[in-house]
Amino acid sequence: MDSEPLEDDVDEGRDPSTPHSRDRRPHVDARVPDPSAGMVLHRVLAMAARTFLLNDLGDGARSTGDVSALTHAMGPRPLWAQSAVASLRGTERRADRAERIHQSRVAMRRVRSNLRTFRLLLDPGWGTALRAELAWYGNELGHSRDLDILAGMIAEQGPDALEADEVARLLAVVDWRRDEVAVRLAADRAGPRRFHLTEQMMVLWEGPAFKVKADKPATEVLPSMLERTWRDVRGAGRTARKDPTDAHLHQLRIRLKDLRYGCETLALVEGRPARKTAKAAERLQSKLGDLHDTVFAIGWLEALADQQVDLADAAGRLVVLQREVAADTRTGWKRELKEVERRWRRWQG
Repeated sequence: MDSEPLEDDVDEGRDPSTPHSRDRRPHVDARVPDPSAGMVLHRVLAMAARTFLLNDLGDGARSTGDVSALTHAMGPRPLWAQSAVASLRGTERRADRAERIHQSRVAMRRVRSNLRTFRLLLDPGWGTALRAELAWYGNELGHSRDLDILAGMIAEQGPDALEADEVARLLAVVDWRRDEVAVRLAADRAGPRRFHLTEQMMVLWEGPAFKVKADKPATEVLPSMLERTWRDVRGAGRTARKDPTDAHLHQLRIRLKDLRYGCETLALVEGRPARKTAKAAERLQSKLGDLHDTVFAIGWLEALADQQVDLADAAGRLVVLQREVAADTRTGWKRELKEVERRWRRWQG
């Protein structure tokens, strides 16, 4: 499961609907061979914004209608992308509904993470307010994503422990709740809060207002900003090692996401060492994500057993199965955390 709690470090800031585009565009000094920090961050934010906007149009969007209209509204590629032939690769609208929701959520997490890690390059009030809105909508999409994963688990693993009719009845409950979530998402997408979020994603595409510091070379500015993210990972890792509860491992997973996305941004100028660190963080993040999915499934099934006595036995048997999966998933996470630490030290010297 990919859902995250609302960030606990979000404070009061500007209304994210406030126009904030093109107040100050970053530039690259002709005397400096490296791209500026603002150019690198803009590239990452713009690609994530495009991925989100194209994949969160809803199930009724037509590839020749709404998608084309949105693409046209974005206009030509920003200057930083005009020489990159494959710059838009991977941002296209996906065919599968569940995959569209997944891509939308990943894009929002990437934006949130980069706004947090590299917040000193932007207006802090604007960036913090936008992160809060992304956290809100990400959690809304997360309800749908959770149920998609749950349905897949029941369909795949249910036949190993249940009768066919029990699997069908459990899936029917999940489908009913998915329909409820779909109705709520449709209302969110049609509401003013989601409209303002679209406006802010367009700001990211066109280019937000960067501070003067963003004009400095990326290799000079960005690495030091990633240090706090690394300290957060190290702290969460110490806590999880001492007390590896599901909650502590989930917090470690959240911090690993920040490290991963920050390293992927830096990889545009730092190259292979940053990419290898990002990959190591992604592997452990994915492992802990599988654990989180299993913990969610256990909680959902236990709640269902309390609510529907006729499904209590079937849900209980699946819970036993999921507890075994959770135990298997937990193995080896400390070793993989050491690999993340090794990659970071090797990169940083």
